[in-house]
Amino acid sequence: MNVTPCPNFNHRRSDAPVRFCPNCSKVVNATIPVKQCSEELHARARMNRSKYCVNCGKQLIK
Repeated sequence: MNVTPCPNFNHRRSDAPVRFCPNCSKVVNATIPVKQCSEELHARARMNRSKYCVNCGKQLIK
Protein backbone atom coordinates (compact mmCIF):
# COMPACT_ATOMS: atom_id res chain seq x y z
CA MET A 1 0.00 0.00 0.00
CA ASN A 2 1.32 3.44 -0.93
CA VAL A 3 1.53 6.01 1.84
CA THR A 4 0.43 9.40 0.57
CA PRO A 5 -0.73 12.61 2.23
CA CYS A 6 -3.46 12.88 -0.41
CA PRO A 7 -6.96 12.35 1.08
CA ASN A 8 -8.41 10.82 -2.12
CA PHE A 9 -9.69 7.29 -1.48
CA ASN A 10 -8.45 5.98 -4.83
CA HIS A 11 -4.99 5.63 -3.26
CA ARG A 12 -6.38 3.04 -0.84
CA ARG A 13 -8.25 1.00 -3.44
CA SER A 14 -6.67 -2.01 -5.10
CA ASP A 15 -8.99 -1.57 -8.10
CA ALA A 16 -9.23 2.19 -8.55
CA PRO A 17 -11.49 3.06 -11.51
CA VAL A 18 -9.17 5.81 -12.81
CA ARG A 19 -5.48 5.93 -13.79
CA PHE A 20 -4.57 9.24 -12.12
CA CYS A 21 -5.67 10.79 -8.82
CA PRO A 22 -7.76 13.96 -9.42
CA ASN A 23 -6.16 15.64 -6.38
CA CYS A 24 -2.44 14.96 -6.76
CA SER A 25 -2.00 13.36 -10.25
CA LYS A 26 -0.17 10.28 -8.95
CA VAL A 27 -0.92 7.02 -10.73
CA VAL A 28 -3.45 5.02 -8.69
CA ASN A 29 -4.13 2.25 -11.25
CA ALA A 30 -1.30 1.60 -13.69
CA THR A 31 -3.28 -1.09 -15.55
CA ILE A 32 -5.55 1.55 -17.10
CA PRO A 33 -3.96 3.00 -20.27
CA VAL A 34 -3.40 6.76 -20.61
CA LYS A 35 -6.20 8.30 -22.70
CA GLN A 36 -6.15 11.29 -25.00
CA CYS A 37 -8.56 13.92 -23.71
CA SER A 38 -10.41 16.78 -25.31
CA GLU A 39 -10.81 20.29 -23.92
CA GLU A 40 -14.49 19.48 -23.41
CA LEU A 41 -13.63 16.61 -21.05
CA HIS A 42 -11.14 18.82 -19.22
CA ALA A 43 -13.75 21.58 -18.88
CA ARG A 44 -16.20 19.11 -17.32
CA ALA A 45 -13.51 17.89 -14.93
CA ARG A 46 -12.77 21.50 -13.90
CA MET A 47 -16.47 22.01 -13.20
CA ASN A 48 -16.26 18.99 -10.87
CA ARG A 49 -13.28 20.68 -9.19
CA SER A 50 -10.73 18.09 -10.24
CA LYS A 51 -7.26 19.59 -10.03
CA TYR A 52 -5.83 16.97 -12.42
CA CYS A 53 -7.36 14.92 -15.22
CA VAL A 54 -8.01 11.29 -14.17
CA ASN A 55 -7.41 10.09 -17.77
CA CYS A 56 -4.21 11.85 -18.83
CA GLY A 57 -2.87 13.43 -15.59
CA LYS A 58 -2.78 17.00 -16.99
CA GLN A 59 -3.07 19.81 -14.43
CA LEU A 60 -6.47 21.48 -14.89
CA ILE A 61 -6.59 23.99 -12.02
CA LYS A 62 -3.56 25.96 -10.84
